[in-house]
Amino acid sequence: MEQRDPGPFDRILQAEPPRQRDVAATVIVCAAVLLGALLLVLVLPPVSILDDGGSSSLGSVTTTARDEFPPPPAGYEAVSALLDVTSSGSSRAPARLTLRLTVPVSADDQLSLFTYQNGSWRRLGDATVLGDGVAAQGEVPVLPGNVAVLRQAQGARLVFGSLPAGGTLDARAAGALTTLNIAGFSPSPAGAVLGEPPGLPSSVDVAPSIAATTDAEIDTVNQILGSPELSAVHVQSIREFADAGSYAGIDLDYRSIDPALNEAFVSFVRDLSAALAEDGRRLTLTLPLPTRTADGWDTLGYDWERLAPLVSAIKLAPVAEGDQYYARTEVALGYLVPRVGSAKLLLTVSPLSHERGSDGVRALALMEALSLASVPEVQGDGPLAAGASVQLAGRNLVNGAGTGGLHWDETARAVSFSYTGSGGQRTAWLANLFSEGFKIDLARQYALAGIAIEDVSQAAADANIWPAVLQYAETGAVELVKPNGQLLQPQWTASGGQLESAGGALVTWRAPSEPGTYTLTLIVSDGVLRVGQELIVSVQAPGSTARP
Repeated sequence: MEQRDPGPFDRILQAEPPRQRDVAATVIVCAAVLLGALLLVLVLPPVSILDDGGSSSLGSVTTTARDEFPPPPAGYEAVSALLDVTSSGSSRAPARLTLRLTVPVSADDQLSLFTYQNGSWRRLGDATVLGDGVAAQGEVPVLPGNVAVLRQAQGARLVFGSLPAGGTLDARAAGALTTLNIAGFSPSPAGAVLGEPPGLPSSVDVAPSIAATTDAEIDTVNQILGSPELSAVHVQSIREFADAGSYAGIDLDYRSIDPALNEAFVSFVRDLSAALAEDGRRLTLTLPLPTRTADGWDTLGYDWERLAPLVSAIKLAPVAEGDQYYARTEVALGYLVPRVGSAKLLLTVSPLSHERGSDGVRALALMEALSLASVPEVQGDGPLAAGASVQLAGRNLVNGAGTGGLHWDETARAVSFSYTGSGGQRTAWLANLFSEGFKIDLARQYALAGIAIEDVSQAAADANIWPAVLQYAETGAVELVKPNGQLLQPQWTASGGQLESAGGALVTWRAPSEPGTYTLTLIVSDGVLRVGQELIVSVQAPGSTARP
């Protein structure tokens, strides 16, 4: 048989030992992949647009890359140019966009299509990696005026903030938030969305919160979930509401549904999430923490494992009572993280202080809480005689044992004080940079997606938790600091007479020997702010009806 030189494909076709054959095939496959990626880079235009709208036609489409790229939204980085898009046909047609990337990406990277309008970014939808990381593709319901591909930054942490209805945004919030949830919206019995849209900031994505918190609103939600027809109407109403406001998404705070409506709620969330996703919008939920019971776990009717894949994030409703926050939250996280993962969970922190009494728990701003702690009084009855000694007390700092003051509560990890007041024993926990730093650290410990701030209005600005928030957003960690104990000691001043001790919740003051009007001042601090209140007292001459 005539001998011939082996051809270029003979090594592949001839019988070889398995290992040699596998190596050769692998080399060919890898070479083909690399060649395909190279060809894609060489031939792919900056953007390829396919009309995906059936009878509608986009016509000819042209794109122009901008020379300057606006700063990406917090938590994202640009991986393509920002391309202005014009069409000779209908710009209202849906389209499939393929964009060439300016930096290589991996298949695990989370990519999104964004458009830049009126000075702010709006997410259009997800994008998938093509061509070994050299291109990305996504679908849009309407051809945008411009488009770019953004990648979620490595280790990026989400920071959501809630703005109460009618509230004014704290100026420091804009630079820290990735999403602003504006409150003041609720469901109507007919399935519509009630509430007046406020003016929107241009520096951050806005996702309004539609909430059911009153008994009437909760009944309304239960009625909607109990009716497939009303549920469908509610989904469409929310979709139209989001579209009319050009919102980035919707936050749904239906945290108190009838547990028997569990299946209906999952179906509702699935339908709403799909409807919003078609428009490039996100859905987040606010849900109550599951609680441990003698029989296991009570999820209060929420199927976390089925809900989590349907939404972009779930905000954990906070525990208001400071001495229960960590016990309940850490146990709940220990239950949730193995079941739904940490990448969908947002820990809620708050700049609002809380006071608990027999009448329940109420929220109050830090300045209000410190004002409550700084009320001075003179103990005893009747007028005060010149030269007499009396006890001065912080009315809301002295407990039934005659002691008290502000102190660091290790259980609550917050400054606290207790006193005997309306309904008996009352306890206040102060929210500030120290307390919320310890809470934020839980998000680090459990590798959560980020945090949600309960109130980002100017009304809660005194707590100034922003240094801790920014540090966490930028580094993923927060410095844990406790206040100087000496700064928590109440201080007294007097315009006359003599204080036997200037510090303490209860001190002795010797009145001046000269009759007249004098000012006593009680000053308290949470370790950062100092607040004082004055008490005007009248000192009478000896021999009067004054106290000796």
